[in-house]
Amino acid sequence: MADLQKYIKDGLKIVDNLIKQGNLQAALNTCQELLKVNPYDSDVQSYFQIVQEKIIKDNRKKVDADIDATMDLWKEGRYAELAQIYDRLYAYAPGYDRLIGMMAKLEAKISKLQKTQKENLSGDFVAALKKLEDEKRFADMIQACNEMLSMDPKNEAATEYLKRGKRLLVEQKISDNPRIVEGADFERSMSFFNSLLAIDPENETVKKLKAETQGHLSEQKGVSARMDINESVTRMKDLFDHSEYEKVLQACEEIDNIDPGNFTAKIFKTKAQDLLHSESNKLIVKKLKEACAALTPEYKQNPGAFVRI
Repeated sequence: MADLQKYIKDGLKIVDNLIKQGNLQAALNTCQELLKVNPYDSDVQSYFQIVQEKIIKDNRKKVDADIDATMDLWKEGRYAELAQIYDRLYAYAPGYDRLIGMMAKLEAKISKLQKTQKENLSGDFVAALKKLEDEKRFADMIQACNEMLSMDPKNEAATEYLKRGKRLLVEQKISDNPRIVEGADFERSMSFFNSLLAIDPENETVKKLKAETQGHLSEQKGVSARMDINESVTRMKDLFDHSEYEKVLQACEEIDNIDPGNFTAKIFKTKAQDLLHSESNKLIVKKLKEACAALTPEYKQNPGAFVRI
């Protein structure tokens, strides 16, 4: 126990000498080693606290000197360098009021500067958009808005002008393509309107034009289908007139695929089936008569070879 007390006493003398020499880091390290031997020694704890306070005080003097040296950077507006310096100093004096105050002041200055820059950028941005609109360069207008929103998703001007640019581009394309908009090639018109909705999905004008075109297209397809049916019915009747009954049945089947339940096709299908059945019966009777005629001479010669039914 005496040896332990002597070790600590000698160690504290070393600490005292290091403090006098101004070698505070070495003094702090020695205190930490002594605390490992006896963490509860009050003298060691006292010296450890004294050394810590001296280090903090010394660090703050150095930080003050470094802060004073940054004043020219404030005048020159070199805020990024100031931020780096203050972050480095904070590691040495994390609770120092003056440093914390300077960092808060710098943060406010940078925030104000960024706000001013953003406002200036927004003003320039809007002016550029208005110029593009005046020049009717609506596609470029849309692209510029999308690029701005990728950097600043909440930019109100970009959001507003993006909607405006899409609407104007769609109106321009409609105006430049009257033949497609008003023409009778409804398939082409539908494709055109779909391309416009890809630009501006909520455009009510295009939605209305597309709905009208869809109606025309449906009507056109209906007329075409009716024409196809009429042509098929005419062909079917012609086949019937030429006694092509099997082909008539085939034509009836084709008409039924286009127009299920077609009355005319049903009638001719029944007629053709009846006639085919009648012809089949006639053919069978004819062949039987021919067969009987061929057997008559043999029957006359040998009647007993035949079985009467």
